[in-house]
Amino acid sequence: MTSAGFGKPDVGFRVHKRSLEPTTMALGVEQTPIDCFFVCNVDDAPAVDTSEWKLTVTGEAATRRVVLSLGDLQALPQHDVEAWLECAGNGRRLFELVYGHRPSKLEADTQWTLGAMGMASWRGPRLADVVALAEPTVAAAWVSPRGLDHENVEGEAPRMCIPIDKALDPDTLIALEMNGRPLNIAHGAPARVLVPGWIGAYSMKWVDQIDIAAEWVPSWRNDVYYRLRDPHGTDNGPATAHPVKSSLALEWGEVLPAGPVDVVGYARSGTGRVTAVEWSLDHGPWNHAELLELPGRWSWTPFRLRAELTPGRHQIRTRATDSNGATQPDSVPYNPSTILWNAVTPHEVVAE
Repeated sequence: MTSAGFGKPDVGFRVHKRSLEPTTMALGVEQTPIDCFFVCNVDDAPAVDTSEWKLTVTGEAATRRVVLSLGDLQALPQHDVEAWLECAGNGRRLFELVYGHRPSKLEADTQWTLGAMGMASWRGPRLADVVALAEPTVAAAWVSPRGLDHENVEGEAPRMCIPIDKALDPDTLIALEMNGRPLNIAHGAPARVLVPGWIGAYSMKWVDQIDIAAEWVPSWRNDVYYRLRDPHGTDNGPATAHPVKSSLALEWGEVLPAGPVDVVGYARSGTGRVTAVEWSLDHGPWNHAELLELPGRWSWTPFRLRAELTPGRHQIRTRATDSNGATQPDSVPYNPSTILWNAVTPHEVVAE
């Protein structure tokens, strides 16, 4: 599969089996261009005839079964949400590059460096409005979207299970548009779920059914794959919100001119707004970076720093703090799922 097979340019991406990682970490400021936005797929995107496609809203905790066409969704009140989206495995290669761990050989473990994220403007009806059409009962506690990509490593239709309060958050959408354009097939056309601040797996692509349930809805993704595990494999529950993190808009080992260099990056947190970013060159003192605070609850926070680089190899470290007081840790323990990397990263660059 090439990037063109996803409706993307033939150049500008590293192909990881069925996933695409941009070869630049300059991912825009207010928006990441669609032609530079990562794609996380385990298998080929399903062929969907939008004129025949339907979204079914049903479940044991729904009073009614509702079947909606694309036109029905477009007729509902539309809302815009500015939100970054990031794969849980973004930074997976850093467990190898920074700590020397051997890379995972699991088929589903895409070897992302840091490019599996992007910032976009999403538009569509609120998931709460769609759920309301099925008249959920007082017992409703979970909302479980199902995707159409049945031919996958899971051996079943993909699902995730979202707590009712997050599902009914006014910023959780059934997204129909991305950056002012209808979704393309690589990003989930004709409709996908958008769950801001949470790992990308919850933002189910090619959604065709939504179940409203009183009890947890089991799935391979939620019950096996996207789990919080310690180095010994102890299961601490499903992965949900991204922790506070920051990364530079530079490739690993990027070559920069010697002398004063302006470097930009992206800070984000799934549980609060970023309030500060600090940076350090070659383990020197910490300095405050300049922040660009974009409007929107779920916008990432671009930042800028100026480093004086002498010829040779250097490491630039950044650490972000959010409005809850959470700060990036100096290190993160290895976890068998190799997800949610948010350590202070010694980003290598070369000045010449």
